[in-house]
Amino acid sequence: MFAGGLVTELDETFTSGVELARRLGVSRVAVHKRVRRMAEAGYPVQSGPRGYRWRPGAPAPRPLRRRYTGPLLGGMDYLAETTSTQDRARELAAAGAAEGTLVVAERQSAGRGRRGRSWLSPAGGLYFSLVLRPQLPLVSLPLVSLAAGAALAEAAGVGGLKWPNDLLAPDGRKLAGVLLEAELLGEEALYLILGIGLNLDPPELAGAAGLRQFVRAVRVDVLARFLAALEPLYRTLPDPGPVLAAWRERTVTLGRQVWIQTPAGIKKGRALDVEEDGSLVLETPGGKRTRVSAGEVEWIGGFK
Repeated sequence: MFAGGLVTELDETFTSGVELARRLGVSRVAVHKRVRRMAEAGYPVQSGPRGYRWRPGAPAPRPLRRRYTGPLLGGMDYLAETTSTQDRARELAAAGAAEGTLVVAERQSAGRGRRGRSWLSPAGGLYFSLVLRPQLPLVSLPLVSLAAGAALAEAAGVGGLKWPNDLLAPDGRKLAGVLLEAELLGEEALYLILGIGLNLDPPELAGAAGLRQFVRAVRVDVLARFLAALEPLYRTLPDPGPVLAAWRERTVTLGRQVWIQTPAGIKKGRALDVEEDGSLVLETPGGKRTRVSAGEVEWIGGFK
């Protein structure tokens, strides 16, 4: 509880050890030792003559709650490291965590993206998962993923969406990904786990970019903007109109000639639209329209 207390009590401005000790009901020495252990674990905590604080911009509870106070932020689990925020959020959801429970980690040792791919998660990125409990039919669940992609593009302030929900930098490199996982019971979704991985600085990975290469970006601000942008879109569901309009406005996929690696093989054509079920509508070279529900998009002729 003491560790959780410090995580909750620290802010971006310095708080004296005496004041923190008073709030937590412990000694000043105990506060100092715990802050030191937190720093060693990887939390972005700073010590100074005036006390202790989070490094400015850290996506920690108090800084985030001062920027966003809406219904998509309830309980918050802020971790120095975890295997995956998706795993931790799923544990919390299975134990009954309410909608809006947020898990944020400074690092992930086993971060993952779509189709089980690993997601490189060094310190300094933004990695989080959100528990959602929508009252939606199963056919409408892909709209949540589309809404998240649109909200992420809005929060980043740069780039565009590659179907299904990668956020690309202006030069076509990957900035972020969206992962939506569902726990189903028959025709009902018990809960959803919405995960985001966003590079702030460019990782040592070919084809990846960092948001700070293009705009000034503060992690806690980006996270607050994401929640604020997602909230109105999420609230409109199951009406698909606002979500589809927001996604189409920020996509860099529609209108392009693409080829898609699908489970059934490669499909080529011009990307025309996205449907409510998340599928991509293609016009093949022969003029036929077809829908692709899953696959990896590549540009014919490269990204321009």
